[in-house]
Amino acid sequence: MAHKFRTGPWAKARQTPADHFKFLLGSTHPQRAFVHELTSQLLGAPPSSLWGVPIPQELKPQTDTQTLQFVRNASKHPAHEFGRLISSHKKASGFISSLGELIGDGAKSAARYASKVGKYVAKNGEAIQRGVAITKDLVGTGATIAAVSGLIHPDTASRIDTIAEAINKHAHGDHYKKKPKTGGRLLV
Repeated sequence: MAHKFRTGPWAKARQTPADHFKFLLGSTHPQRAFVHELTSQLLGAPPSSLWGVPIPQELKPQTDTQTLQFVRNASKHPAHEFGRLISSHKKASGFISSLGELIGDGAKSAARYASKVGKYVAKNGEAIQRGVAITKDLVGTGATIAAVSGLIHPDTASRIDTIAEAINKHAHGDHYKKKPKTGGRLLV
């Protein structure tokens, strides 16, 4: 099962009441699975083997135990029934609305983080590429020495060199360059 639950209305940074309504009528299975996991953890259960880790506090709106149990039960149903059940319970509807807003805020935080990472890479791209090239050379030299000394098979050294070269090309963006067309017809 995919764990991508930041889709549809939950992908928006600012949600409206209409978005809440859209979510209730068209929630995805991963979104309802997330709601089930969240409510279970809020009720004291450890993270399930499907999700594996605790859900961050920033994504945990608080409410009473009865509402959590109601929402957890509703999340086991298909989208249309989930929406009907949640919309019939005022506190459950408020809980889901708050959760959607928290996830939207999280999307803004993730976007800010991605922007910072992008700026860092843009600023330090040459140094990163130089470091990758040096690492490729070191790995290649190590593989050659290991093959010559009999620690690894020469084929293994060749595969290591191929992998290191592929990583180096990726870091330099060589895999994005268009290859010239070959073959075809000559028109005279």
